[in-house]
Amino acid sequence: MTSSTIQSQEDHDNDLTVTAPPYTGDVDLEKAITRTSMINKQSSKKICPYDKNDLPPHHLEKIYTDETSTTDSSSRSISPDDIPDGGYGWVITVAGFLGYFVMYGVTNLWGLFSQAYATSVLEGKATTLELITIGSLIFVSINMFSPLSSLLVSRIGTRFTYGLGGFLMCLAVILAGFSTEVWHLYLTQGLLFGFGGSFLYMAVTSVIPQWFTARRGTAMGISSAGSGIGALALSPMVNFLIIEYGLPWAYRILGFFLLGICAIGTILIKDRLPRSQRKNLPVKSPFQLSMFKDVNFVIWLFGSVISLMGYLPPLFYLPKYAAEIGINQTDASNLLAILSAMNAVGRIGLGFVADKVGRLNMFIIVSVLSGAFSFVIWQFAISYNILLVFCILWGATSGLYYALAAPITVCIVGSHNISGGLSILFITSAIAAMGTPISAAIQQITPNNGYFGIQMFSGAVYVLGAMICIYLKYRLTGSLLAKY
Repeated sequence: MTSSTIQSQEDHDNDLTVTAPPYTGDVDLEKAITRTSMINKQSSKKICPYDKNDLPPHHLEKIYTDETSTTDSSSRSISPDDIPDGGYGWVITVAGFLGYFVMYGVTNLWGLFSQAYATSVLEGKATTLELITIGSLIFVSINMFSPLSSLLVSRIGTRFTYGLGGFLMCLAVILAGFSTEVWHLYLTQGLLFGFGGSFLYMAVTSVIPQWFTARRGTAMGISSAGSGIGALALSPMVNFLIIEYGLPWAYRILGFFLLGICAIGTILIKDRLPRSQRKNLPVKSPFQLSMFKDVNFVIWLFGSVISLMGYLPPLFYLPKYAAEIGINQTDASNLLAILSAMNAVGRIGLGFVADKVGRLNMFIIVSVLSGAFSFVIWQFAISYNILLVFCILWGATSGLYYALAAPITVCIVGSHNISGGLSILFITSAIAAMGTPISAAIQQITPNNGYFGIQMFSGAVYVLGAMICIYLKYRLTGSLLAKY
């Protein structure tokens, strides 16, 4: 029997057999058949799916087809590197928007709350410095508890962390309604609200990079715009509740209203990778001291934190400043709402532009502009109309840190160090909350308790932070005009 007859018979019986070399008369036929059988057995043990380009010419193509057809598609894993840059990510962005709506919407209104406390429940019981410091404590708590929050996100998941943070914040608002002493507010709206906010903040900032790459700045801009929209919507609402029902009941009604918003966000948010895959990923320490060896990262910390110190004083002092120049409580509330609305518009619009021109570039530009507006406009805002101009211009540029901080940090430290980088950034950002008590101290030594010192301080730290970031950009790109 010839080799071609044997080959034809075997092909008929089993079409999975690799074709043996033609018989030339010098090859032992029995060894050739045995070798072919061994090749078939070894090929059948390969793990699917195959890369066809890596297989030898005589590969068993039918094995690949049969095995993949019987594999349950639900058991296929999602690649950690296959980021959709959209899709359900936009729903995640909405959940982030709702989270920022509650967290920073309430925080940005502290100037309104403190002015109401100073003229009602705590009149004669607390100084301006004591009341303003409560707002700073919220920011300190949000940032200082971020490493714990980051660890909880890594081990338990985004949805649980988001929901827990939302519940604690709403509980803090409700409990603050029972406050009769200033230290009650330190524990509730200051510490507890900030503690819950840190969980929600880390949940949002950690989950958005899972869904976006090229559009990350836009997504973070939309999410962080919730803080401006939150203050815009809540400012007239809180002012109405205080006038109609008093400060304690205004807090309680607000707390239950915000609880419903947090519940919606908790339902919408989720991690991109399923829990079965996340638990197999290595969990890094949320605080890595080795990252301080990265000089560029350290420079970014200095620049961003110094710039951020200028954000809180105008925000918290606006209602008090408006009262000083003769603007009534309702108009002051409207000015704060307009400032917050422009803050939201700036975060979305400028966040989108930042993806085009470079996120660090945009951060530098808006920091310089915010400082200039404090220098040139705020000190001359002695009427409603001029103060309105300041609220529009400064509001549009001042809060872009919250949209760009995370994407810029990822660009500097790399996506593999995002958890450690953001944890360190948030902890050091707590230093920026010192901008408010520093401003209060400056006001005390200013003649007639004027606001000139506060205005100059806010503008100076914005510009100084921008100059540090310009130096960072030159180190990273070697050019002042490059996109980064």
